[in-house]
Amino acid sequence: MTKKFILVIAFSFYSLYASSADKYTIKDLEQLQINKNYTEFLLHAHDIRPSQRDKHWKEMLQTMAVGQLDFLLNKRIFNKKSFKLIEKAALWPELLEDEFFQIKRNRFAQFYLENCFEKREDKLSCKNDLLNFWNASNQNPDLAMSLVNVLRTFTTDREFWSFYQKVTKSNSQEFYCPKAPVKKSILSHLRKNLSSVEDPKYVKKFIDDNLGETCWQSVLVDLKELLFSKSFTLRNFAFKALSSKESLSQVEQDSFLAYYILTNPIKGDTFNLAWSLIEKVGENYSRRMSVLKILKSIDPLPGEVFANTDTIKRSAVIKLFADNFPEYIDLYAKTCVNFLKGVGSFPRGNPTLHCEELYSSSKSKRWISQPLKTQYSSIKK
Repeated sequence: MTKKFILVIAFSFYSLYASSADKYTIKDLEQLQINKNYTEFLLHAHDIRPSQRDKHWKEMLQTMAVGQLDFLLNKRIFNKKSFKLIEKAALWPELLEDEFFQIKRNRFAQFYLENCFEKREDKLSCKNDLLNFWNASNQNPDLAMSLVNVLRTFTTDREFWSFYQKVTKSNSQEFYCPKAPVKKSILSHLRKNLSSVEDPKYVKKFIDDNLGETCWQSVLVDLKELLFSKSFTLRNFAFKALSSKESLSQVEQDSFLAYYILTNPIKGDTFNLAWSLIEKVGENYSRRMSVLKILKSIDPLPGEVFANTDTIKRSAVIKLFADNFPEYIDLYAKTCVNFLKGVGSFPRGNPTLHCEELYSSSKSKRWISQPLKTQYSSIKK
């Protein structure tokens, strides 16, 4: 029993000695540096005990790691084995803090990934390499945009917010945020997270947390265009976002609210706000004319509420406009008559889709002038 125990101890010491003997020394690493044997150096750099990894060792490591990248880039060696070697070394603390190494590493990885997608049938493996690289990288804006370009070119992916979010509050936002794909991703991200939110303070905070000021400015025009979208969800989202940031002029807000109530509005805070607005503009002619100019430019003219199946609601809104904004009722009714008579240019067809319902609702009311009623009746005979 004792003899067996002695043999086990002896074997353990032998194994330890053999393992220790296989490890490279500082002298070995220095010779590898002289010979510019980058790969072997990186494979054995950690043979040196942590307590002996001094300044000299660190400088050698950084020099050889950059040398390895230069060699791979110059020789255009972009294979899986080299990629794994670099990625393993990139996580070492001494190289994580080496900005020069990380810049070259990013460049090498981009070449490798493009080569991977072009040469390999297994695109999923390449994509996994890309995502693993990104997660272990410094995730700077330029790198984010480069990787998105790779994914856009070689995959069907179109959701890139995990990359773009490194851009939208960075010092590079002025350059990248105006680009169409970035703006599209920003709007998609805001919609996804804010469509069901009503608290304006939360909406503002979410926007501020995700977008820098320059980036916010880059999507203002797009958001304002959505104010007059045919989609209720889109225009409601846009109004919420713009209002929370106080990014609407008075005429823009007035025009949206007038448009809102002329379409098929849903009762709630925005409906109440729109109703009050029409009453207010009734007391201010120039304010009404500013809104009328915007509404007049929309084709077809907004008027879905004129055909609302809720007759009480329909009549209430028409009366609201007739009492406070008669110029719009007159515009709609007159445009309808001109279209039916063939007077004027209407390249997109009928600009007053709910003309019949408006005239029908106004038959026994003074909402439309009698001359227009007479013209409309004669045309419809």
